[in-house]
Amino acid sequence: MHRALFPVLAFCAATAFAQSAITPRGPGAGADSREFREEAAAQYRKILAGLSTRGKLDDDEVMLERVRRISRGLVIAAAEVRPETAAWSWEIHVTSDASKGAFCMAGGKLLVGSVFVKRLDLDDGELAMLLGHEIAHAVAGHRREAARASMESDAAEEIRQAQIAVMQENEADRIGMDLAYRAGWPTAGLVSFYDKLAAQEGPGTFNSSHPSAQSRATTARAIAQTLDKQPR
Repeated sequence: MHRALFPVLAFCAATAFAQSAITPRGPGAGADSREFREEAAAQYRKILAGLSTRGKLDDDEVMLERVRRISRGLVIAAAEVRPETAAWSWEIHVTSDASKGAFCMAGGKLLVGSVFVKRLDLDDGELAMLLGHEIAHAVAGHRREAARASMESDAAEEIRQAQIAVMQENEADRIGMDLAYRAGWPTAGLVSFYDKLAAQEGPGTFNSSHPSAQSRATTARAIAQTLDKQPR
């Protein structure tokens, strides 16, 4: 079911698999320090408290059980490629707040929007890819710098931040697919997740912090071809 190879660089070819562990680097370096995990946990508590006050936290028991069931294998896979994550205090919750998609904060603090999952009509394999992608951000130590509102306007800096964001999304796609594959999910379902994203993305849609959904689907197919050649 598992294999020992792992994609490491965000912009390398999909066939470049070389190591079995991750070391945070670049803009994410040090982002998973204990202090940062504690800060993330505090912010996570605030988000959960706000959702709970509005009756929108873990209010879909079926979705909650489903997300936690699928996440278990992904968390195990994360510990295979980065052993220290086994000691994290992982938390997994869902919300019916339609403004929430999915995210995983440092230290394994995961929140999934049930409306988002239902809108894309994700089956279990596709949901595993979504969860794998979000978990990958935490596993890779991704960290975004200060919000633009708190910084002086600087076009060059905005471009740099957008480039970092795209790099992190590309890397999370690759790591996330690796985690989901390690957890036993067939690559067809993982690629299908990106196909559904692409189908939802309207013509001419632009998002400075994410690659286009169509390009992500194309890359996912290339990664899947490589993964399928690896022994289980």
